[in-house]
Amino acid sequence: MESDSFKTSELKSGHAASPDPEIDMDKGQVVAGIPDGHLKRNFSMISIIALGYNNTNSWVAIATSFAIAIQSGGAVSLLYGIIVVTFAMFCTGVTLAELASVYPTAGGQYHFTSILAPSRWSRALSYSSGMAAVFAWITLGASIALAATEALMAVVIRWHPSYVAESWHYFLVYQLMNAIMVTYNIFLTNKTLWVYNMAFVLSIATFLAIIIACPARSSADINSAETWSQFDNGSGGWSNGISFLTGLSTPQFMFSGLDAALHLAEECLEPARIVPKALIVTVLVGLLTGFPFAIAILYSYSDIEASLDTPTGFPIYFIWEKATHSAVAGTVFMVAMFVVSFVALNAVHQTASRLTWSFARDNALFFSHRLSSIHPSLGVPVYAIFLNGFAVLLVGIVYVCSTTAFNAFISTTVVVAQISFAVPALLLLYQRRDSHYLPLNRPFKVPNAVGYVANVVCVIWAIIITIFFCFPTELPVTGSNMNYASVVLAIMLILGVGNWFAYARRNYHGPRLEA
Repeated sequence: MESDSFKTSELKSGHAASPDPEIDMDKGQVVAGIPDGHLKRNFSMISIIALGYNNTNSWVAIATSFAIAIQSGGAVSLLYGIIVVTFAMFCTGVTLAELASVYPTAGGQYHFTSILAPSRWSRALSYSSGMAAVFAWITLGASIALAATEALMAVVIRWHPSYVAESWHYFLVYQLMNAIMVTYNIFLTNKTLWVYNMAFVLSIATFLAIIIACPARSSADINSAETWSQFDNGSGGWSNGISFLTGLSTPQFMFSGLDAALHLAEECLEPARIVPKALIVTVLVGLLTGFPFAIAILYSYSDIEASLDTPTGFPIYFIWEKATHSAVAGTVFMVAMFVVSFVALNAVHQTASRLTWSFARDNALFFSHRLSSIHPSLGVPVYAIFLNGFAVLLVGIVYVCSTTAFNAFISTTVVVAQISFAVPALLLLYQRRDSHYLPLNRPFKVPNAVGYVANVVCVIWAIIITIFFCFPTELPVTGSNMNYASVVLAIMLILGVGNWFAYARRNYHGPRLEA
């Protein structure tokens, strides 16, 4: 890329190089190239921001996981939680943006880890970061598919009260949407990138309609002092502090998929400049949509807890209908949210497949020779898309066994994602942010002191949410209210370790710097 020159040492990749260098370097040194059959570069600054926003969709994330925050601290947990989480994720975004401005590859955080880690630990640590990222995107796909399924079913239940929804009904709808998006991703996504722009406009328009119409039409008598100060601990036993921390999974879900731009770097026109900006903009847009949305909802209906008992199983639907005094208006908002979520599922499949493709390109997975291939005419990693779709299909089976699965998927998604971010952040601190790894003339940089703070916060935040997001939201713990995130994490660990000893330990090699 003629426009993406920057200074650093030579980067050696674990995969075979193509004749054309991917990034020009000083002193005649280059990054080892992308293998033959690389992806087409068709994302501009606007389109990558639109896709990144479609992955996160902060107000939609709050709407779909609203019940968790209400049960764990209520309005206080949601409002102040958004501020706390935004600060932590802004620091995470800065950490990733600095590294992406130097190493813009689809591998993202696991490539950063491979480069920053001491040679003795490079392979194991980068593999761990990569597996965490892969699992994060699989569970994010499952979370969004479940959210879209529940939104659609809520509309059906609202307008057909006699209909009795069974778990297997949800399961079939979930699998149908997953299959549609896998098929669309293979045959149409590269030809219809405008869909992300359309969904971005629809999301913002719906957001504006909700935050204006709901408070304006509402007849609720809201006590502002109580809204901002009264902590409603509905956990049944946890202290207020623990209840607040467990309730942060809703605001944290706002930033699921923050690393989307990283994994699409090799489809970006100027990745070293565009990707870092997209990361920061994603966080800022998340705050500017998520926080006003939360305020608007809390000022639209006085008895928020009553929404938890709605027959549709979707509290936000109940609030929209009561606030606007119109079943039609509430349904329009739900349908718009469903459409946005449907497009988001496609964006997740696209991003996840690029990460899987990159991981296979570094020979980390069984059948890497297949998973790392790009279809010659379609221009997409078909096998990687199929694998991610199949994984999302398998995760959906859990929903039939437990209706609390959605909460577990949300918690698991954000925990493993943050762990994958924290590993390179910790290594950056270990390397003392040396200019050997972060050249001074990189396209995106912050003052060194700010960088240290951002890296430290990124690591600490991973520790906090790993501990508290595995807590059940209620006491006493029963089979129906247990947080199964710890079980899902244990399964991920077993699968990751099994793949390491069976295959990756002998074959995986990430990129390295050569002085």
